[in-house]
Amino acid sequence: MIHRTGGKPMDLIDRKQPAPMNHIFRFYEFKDYLRAAAESGYESIDLWTCGAHYFVDAHTHEETKSLKRMLKDYGLKAVSMTPEQSCPKPFHMAAKRPEIRKKAKRYFQHMIRAASELDCDRVLITSGWQFFSEDREEAWKRSEEMVGELCRFSEDYGVYLTMETLSKKSTRLCNRLEDVKRMMEAVNSRQFAVTADIHTIHNAGESLRDWFDAFGKRLNLVHFMDYRDGVFSHLKWGDGTCDLEGTLKLLDQNGYRGPLVLEYTDSRYFEDPEAVYEDTMKRLKPYIRR
Repeated sequence: MIHRTGGKPMDLIDRKQPAPMNHIFRFYEFKDYLRAAAESGYESIDLWTCGAHYFVDAHTHEETKSLKRMLKDYGLKAVSMTPEQSCPKPFHMAAKRPEIRKKAKRYFQHMIRAASELDCDRVLITSGWQFFSEDREEAWKRSEEMVGELCRFSEDYGVYLTMETLSKKSTRLCNRLEDVKRMMEAVNSRQFAVTADIHTIHNAGESLRDWFDAFGKRLNLVHFMDYRDGVFSHLKWGDGTCDLEGTLKLLDQNGYRGPLVLEYTDSRYFEDPEAVYEDTMKRLKPYIRR
């Protein structure tokens, strides 16, 4: 169905804003993902750093020259990068053991360097996670310290560390708007930014409007997906109950022009991810500015 106002398409987003993530291409080669994104009409991507596609660890990050050439060949730009950092990944902001903390810090430093080399100014971060057998505030202090150190490091690279909330299945540190606000105020860095994951926000009983009211221009990344109550994974648009047009209108009303990262995670999409992103582009086309 084509949504129109006054007989004209609704100009709510720019062509460069939708950015498919390579998460559901995990069983395909990286070039398959880039080709599919380009042929489906996208101009931007979010680079999830799984080892099979782009490798980063505590010691190094894969060279970026060949990746930049590939992106150029396909007419794509990496607008954000997503490190692996959720439980039980060892490299996260609240890592406890001293040796793991050192490695985690170096891991994120390599992420920041790689992003800078790719002319990408956003690296997604989370608060990390605590052990259930320890006091939450102890884990919080570790997270706050690490985020602060990395924000200071990122100043020299022009990269924003943009934090999202996670569900309590993943962490008990940053689950709500108030938690991110507390972290932002404590870190007190211009490199600290905010990511609104619309599914996680919905599950927390919050809204995008709440997040724009709280963070304004500090909100520089949106995880943009459909969702359905009772389903943990992120769904492609059309498979859930979220109002696509209403969400796009709210983003436009708040002057948001940043990336809309298509973070689809349901395993049903692994077999034919190209069709998933083609379908999403068809749903978004009526709203893209001409």
